[in-house]
This record gives sequence, structure tokens and C-alpha cells, in this order.
Amino acid sequence: MSIKLKILVLAGTREARELIKTLSLNADYDVTASLAGVTKNPHKLAVTTQMGGFGGAEGLMHYLQAEGITAVVDATHPYAAQITQNACEATKRATIPMLRFERAPWKRCPEDEWHLVDDLHAALELIPARETVFFAASSKVAAPFIQRPDLTAVIRSLNVPERKDALPNAVYVAGMPSADWREEVALFKQLNVGWLISKNSGGNSSYAKIRAARELKIPVAMIQRPGSYDGISCSSVECVLEQLKLIEVQA
Repeated sequence: MSIKLKILVLAGTREARELIKTLSLNADYDVTASLAGVTKNPHKLAVTTQMGGFGGAEGLMHYLQAEGITAVVDATHPYAAQITQNACEATKRATIPMLRFERAPWKRCPEDEWHLVDDLHAALELIPARETVFFAASSKVAAPFIQRPDLTAVIRSLNVPERKDALPNAVYVAGMPSADWREEVALFKQLNVGWLISKNSGGNSSYAKIRAARELKIPVAMIQRPGSYDGISCSSVECVLEQLKLIEVQA
């Protein structure tokens, strides 16, 4: 008789929701999800959900041990580097197996003009003066634009900041990205966008802006993903399920 796995899924992405839905249907798994608590109205998950952080790697390690967690799946955003780092450290110290589950990155097409950069600061150093630059991010993440007052920043985010917190050289667009690249083309034309800064998030939900930049021949400063995870990594639910079965056999 196999031991029932008690799995903690570090969530916050569409991929995490899909995985949790699948795992919740398997009687062999006891699943708990964790959300960082950054999003105001997160999607309701099909399992018990832990809200808020754990207090770094130390706090997460104690949680894993106290709750008897037998496997961790990190399905956070590809750029949530600190969470992934904390999870790696905590699982190693608690001697618990960990899987990294993230969507595959976008691949450059021959028609794309991508300039690969390490972070937003490097992207801003690259862009010529007096350009209009589109960037989808929170006002906090977009703060470095203050260093380039010669640029016009077009910032798209779910929550537009209050006037006192707004960047003086920014135009804010509230809302989610369109799934239709033609709508993104129309938006870029309307705002006279000359450059796009983007993280290589992968997936379909925000790819339309990349396609729009290609169609309009707009250069893209593509922020590369943080250092690669050196453990077991999956880009599909099927891969995660296969790896969990191996862990189950070894348990």
C-alpha cells in the first residue's frame, strides 16, 4: 500500500490552478495550496489554501515539518525568484522533494527584434531618448522609469496608482492584456508606442503584445528569466503527475 502524499503547491498562476484542480481529484493526494496574498481577489482554489507568506525559507521549513508535507510543487510565476529560492532552501533543509512547474518561455520568431536584458534597469539603459515605451507591470515594479524622465512610459496594470504615487512621465492603462493581437496593435498605434519592455512570461494570456510588436516592427527589450532552477522542472501538468508518481513510489 502506497503512502498518501501530502503536497504543498505554491500557487498564484493559471498553471497552478490547473494543476491543483487535477490533483484534487486524486484520492492519493492530500493537497494544500499557498498564495502570497498580493492579489486582492485571487481565484478560489479547489483545496485548502494558506494565505500570506511563511516568513522566508526558515518559516517555510518549519511549516513543512509541522504539517508533515511530503512534496512541494513550486508553481509560482517564472519571475517570482525569491519565492523559488526560499522553497529550494526550505525543502533541502527539510529533506523534502521539490518540483518546479512553470510555463515554457516564448521563443523568438525571425521577424522579432528582441534585445535580451537582465532586468528593467538594463532595458531602460538600452532605449534611446524621447521614446514612448510600453510596459505591463505594477506601479512598484515600474518605479525605475523615474530614472529616465526623457521617456514616456505607458504602464498597464490592474490597479492604477493614486496621483501622488504616479510617475510624472507615465501614462497608465488599467486592465488585463487583450488576447487579440489586433487590439494590442490598435492600442500601440493609439499611444504611439515605439518600444516594448516585456518579461518572457510564456503562455498565451499576454503573448498578443509580443505579436503586436512583431507586426508593427517595434523593438522589444526582453527581460530574461532569473537563474535557472537546478532541480526537477516541468512545463506540463502531465510531467508533474509523472514526477509525483515517482516520489510516491520512493516514499
